[in-house]
Amino acid sequence: MIFELITLSIIIAYAGAVCFVLDDRKADAVMLPLLWASTILQIAAGVLFYSFPSTIHVELLVSEKFGEVYGFIIDPTSVFAALVVSSAGAIFLTYAVRYMDDKNIGHPHMNQKGRFYGWMMIFLSSTLTFIYSSTILQMLIFFELMSLACWGVVGFYGSRKSERSALKALLIPNFGAVVGFYTAVAFGFKYGDLSLEFLGNLPQNEKLILFICLMIAAFTKSAQFPFYSWIPDAMVAPTPASAFLHGAAMVEMGVYLLIRVVQFMSPPREVFYPMAVILSLTLVIAILAYPKQTDAKRLLAYSTIAECAIMYVGVATAVLGHPFGSKIALFQLMNHAYLKGLAFLTAGAFTYYYGTLDMTKIKGLKETPILAYSWAIGLFGLAGLPPFGIFFSKLYLFLNAGPMYSSPLGTLLLSLILVDSVVLLAVGLRSINMMVFSEGEGKQVDGIIKGALAGLILLSLISAYIGYFALGVM
Repeated sequence: MIFELITLSIIIAYAGAVCFVLDDRKADAVMLPLLWASTILQIAAGVLFYSFPSTIHVELLVSEKFGEVYGFIIDPTSVFAALVVSSAGAIFLTYAVRYMDDKNIGHPHMNQKGRFYGWMMIFLSSTLTFIYSSTILQMLIFFELMSLACWGVVGFYGSRKSERSALKALLIPNFGAVVGFYTAVAFGFKYGDLSLEFLGNLPQNEKLILFICLMIAAFTKSAQFPFYSWIPDAMVAPTPASAFLHGAAMVEMGVYLLIRVVQFMSPPREVFYPMAVILSLTLVIAILAYPKQTDAKRLLAYSTIAECAIMYVGVATAVLGHPFGSKIALFQLMNHAYLKGLAFLTAGAFTYYYGTLDMTKIKGLKETPILAYSWAIGLFGLAGLPPFGIFFSKLYLFLNAGPMYSSPLGTLLLSLILVDSVVLLAVGLRSINMMVFSEGEGKQVDGIIKGALAGLILLSLISAYIGYFALGVM
């Protein structure tokens, strides 16, 4: 029953591609029911799974020469990630119904919803299929489909800048796919096994090589050093797409990939050292970039780079043998998804009502309380203040990072996480003081936008409790 619900959910999401040929009104009428039907089915599958938790492995396509080629693995890792992607994606795309209309001051849209929804539904369905994939070849296919959908939304406005940024967003993760997944598929062909289980059967020297290759693939996807530049440039995308690729897909799927690799491979501990060096450099870049940002979305983009690095620190603790390492990463992934979505959708409201993302030009948010609260909560939450979810995932990391404290590199990483939080908080306070506590004109916020922001505020407050029950953390 769980498998059937998940399969139907993904098929319904793919059906949203029909929006490509529809005008605005018809696209709204088709996309919303498909989106929420898919989401409700995922939630129903999740409820059933957590009621009777048991790993389900369904082989859908098997080759005599290479074993399983296509299938689904439904386990605590995949179900949890899929619930985050579905719930966040549903809110982001519902918000898009208003954002993508002709009243948007910064980006007035007319008869463009169909193309946008088409790309986004492909993005959503490809991400869900990637999450449940049971073979390395299947993960490669949907890794690339996610990149293609990202190209479609980043280049949506058709300007020279957006087309250049879209190409960058396509090529950098594709480089990672070539290095990581093509190498993995080659190993699969060598041993006649494409399933994820084959990762654990490799000799130690081949595990080391393949883990580093797949780590490169993951780091290109989640914009870690030295592959980070595509994500600030990708902020030319419509804001609901930015929220999705930061908060529920693309960058977080890089982390999910490495969680899966650690789960099935049990890599040698030596891979911790290159991971730690790269993550340290990534955090330094984000820390140095925060104070220079005046564009709200670019500030959030650098925050994403850092938050993903923190997720990878959880993965690194798993590499060092801590049994809760992957749970730490998943916990941070969920808490980040809702807070980052909240911050991005608030930035989208700046474009919609003020016509700019320049934080120095947006004044008097105190006259529009929902925007003032959502922007402040987004920034404070991302900096790791309680009672928002990221505070608990960072606390959980520090309480369970035992192996990290015995390594100078591990200690450096944990110290950089604290510095990142302090610098982001300082920049956030400066932004809030400038944008909220100043004189300006109040705005009448539409019900759809207000509802999306309120929903994400609620989720950012309860996500730690969801993680407590779903992951068994704290």
